[in-house]
Amino acid sequence: MKKLTLGQIVDGIRKRDNRIITSVYKEIYPKINYHILNNGGTADDAKDVFQEAIIVVFRQIQNGTFEIKTDFEGYVYGIARLIWLKTLRNRSIHERNINKMEGDVQVSHPADEIIDEEMEMNLFRKYFLKLGKECQKVLKMATDGIPYETIAKEMGYKSEKIVRNRKYKCKESLIEMIKSDPDYQKLMEQRKRF
Repeated sequence: MKKLTLGQIVDGIRKRDNRIITSVYKEIYPKINYHILNNGGTADDAKDVFQEAIIVVFRQIQNGTFEIKTDFEGYVYGIARLIWLKTLRNRSIHERNINKMEGDVQVSHPADEIIDEEMEMNLFRKYFLKLGKECQKVLKMATDGIPYETIAKEMGYKSEKIVRNRKYKCKESLIEMIKSDPDYQKLMEQRKRF
């Protein structure tokens, strides 16, 4: 297969073209896998990091913030290294490897914000699913903009006030679980440093 142009890759990722994504995977994944394995990770870590890096690129393409100053492979590899560095920090392991890696990783990268958002969303999903089904349903309907009166009828509550109260308690419970997670605390500490 001939080498793809940047335009073909960007268009393929935008359209979620499996042929393009497979080609990108075959070209870039082995290098990311090698890096992760040589810096305290596993093959599963490498797969996760590659997938997260592609999601970051996909989001940048979708929201118009994709700006590349190097070749595509180098760009994705840089994002993957940054994700792995943050993962290691969050795990609080391999301090020597982190210090060594920090020496050749940019302090800030255009994908930093998206990576942080992705980590926050993972925490949100993790704890949202730990809420009771009733809380999940109330919060989902409220987030979808469904009027409190409709939610009250759907849930069998006597009034909108009960919906507001229930939503508040569910939201507070979710926030408390997220804030007590060590990964959340590490993410906040990391943000203070940058």
